[in-house]
This record gives sequence, C-alpha cells and structure tokens, in this order.
Amino acid sequence: MDDIDEGVAESGVDDPDDFEEDEPPAPLWAKLGTGVVAVVLVGFIAVLATSDGGDGTGRVDSRLIGRAVPELVGTTLDGSTYDIDSARGTWTVINFFASWCAACQAEHPEFIEFADRHSDGSAQMVSVVMGDTESAVREFFDDRGGDWPVIVDAASAPAEFVVLQVPETFLVAPSGLVVDKWIGQITADTLDAAIDRLVAGSSQ
Repeated sequence: MDDIDEGVAESGVDDPDDFEEDEPPAPLWAKLGTGVVAVVLVGFIAVLATSDGGDGTGRVDSRLIGRAVPELVGTTLDGSTYDIDSARGTWTVINFFASWCAACQAEHPEFIEFADRHSDGSAQMVSVVMGDTESAVREFFDDRGGDWPVIVDAASAPAEFVVLQVPETFLVAPSGLVVDKWIGQITADTLDAAIDRLVAGSSQ
C-alpha cells in the first residue's frame, strides 16, 4: 500500500479518488478536425480531376470513348438550333465551359487558333455552357472572339457526357464516335496531335 501511495505522490495527484472516469480518447481523424479532412478530400479530388493519363495534356479515360456521341441539341447564342448529328463527317471538338472559369478563359485563344487552322471545314468547334448565364457568355464571346456554335440551353448535356466541372473537352470522330477526352486547359496543338494520331492509326 505504501508503494501505491508513493506512486500517487510522485504523480502529483493528491488522491486517486480525484480522478474522474474519462471518455475513450477521440480517434485521430476527429482530432484533426473537419477542416483538415476537407482539405485532404479537395486535394484528392484535384488529383483525380487533373489526371492526365500519362501524356501531360489532361487526357483522361471516359466510358464514352469508343461509343456514339450522346445527343447534343440546343439553342446557340445566335438563336439557331445546333444538333451534333449535323457534324457527322467531320472532326468535332465539344468544349464544356463557363465564362467565369479561369482555365476556360486561358484556353479560349487556343480554340480560336484551332478553329482558324480548320477553317476549311476539316474540324469544327462547339461550346456548351455549364453553370453560367447567357448574358455573361455573350459578353465573353463579344470581348474575346470566337464564331463557332455556343449552346446555351443544353441543361441535360453535362449528365449525358458525365461532366463534373469545367473545362472538359471531347473529340468526336467523323464517324460520330467519341474518341478522346480532356479535363482542364488544353491547346490547339493537343487537339491536332490527337487527330493526327487517330488518323495515322486508322490508316495502318
């Protein structure tokens, strides 16, 4: 008993009865707090979103690749109706974007360059507005240029194409099959390289 009393005295506790029964210690993740957990989750999502399939361009796999392009019909900024079926027979780049998106703003000159390179009709652009207003998009194109179709009311398109964020870009072959997808900012050279690769592959 004396040994016990000595241990208590050395511990700085006057009386063992002064101890109250504590709850089990909280798990580590709880101690870290929801803020840290949120940061980890955001980082994980960012890694997934910027996964580039190994070629450094933002190219990613998609369940749509190799399948017929989903239906894409809507009203454009100029009031006409766009139907993806009308693009059959040419390479088509479908870009989901918003005017407030920094990456969309940065890549816009690249799409203008791409459209200029293919003014002969060998390839075409179409933009699909996601999470933005028609007025803001109209101002965006008025200020920055670009004269391809811009669909402003294709509300179901993000679900059809499984688009979770902007920008996301799809390449559709003349056959009407989706053949490539990119997440994040891309360039005209990236698009042309993909077309060249696919054309070369089909000729072998």
